[in-house]
Amino acid sequence: MIARVHGKLVAKGIDRIEVMTAGGVCYELIIPLNVLESLPREGQDVDLFTSLVVKEDGWQLFGFL
Repeated sequence: MIARVHGKLVAKGIDRIEVMTAGGVCYELIIPLNVLESLPREGQDVDLFTSLVVKEDGWQLFGFL
């Protein structure tokens, strides 16, 4: 289980972001609009709680404040 992601915000879209951790792993997280509005600018640190949803057609990692 991935409970939390902390790292540098490297990309921001309407419904997803990418976070690069100190270990060099980049996570793509699906986020709601209210989280997008609260995020810092790209290049700054971000810390998000996560929920991993596993389905037969793929895995999705959701991020929340």
